[in-house]
Amino acid sequence: MRTLIGWAVGAACATVIVSGVTALPVQGNQDVKHERKDVEASRQKLREAYKSGDPAAIKTARENYQKVRNEPSKDKRERRPNAPNPK
Repeated sequence: MRTLIGWAVGAACATVIVSGVTALPVQGNQDVKHERKDVEASRQKLREAYKSGDPAAIKTARENYQKVRNEPSKDKRERRPNAPNPK
């Protein structure tokens, strides 16, 4: 009876570990796709601003594009446990 319970507990633990490990990369991939969509939308707004010829719109769109483009790399630094803290 002890052997059966041991195997059942071991199988349950293995199932939890495997399901947890396989679920983690999926969330990371969803974040990357979301960030790419944000960058692409910002890039499209910059194109539209250039087409309009309005200097204020171009400046605003360029600043927004820079901000959106650089945010993901900042997130990656914050997620790494051994990353140095920039000051």
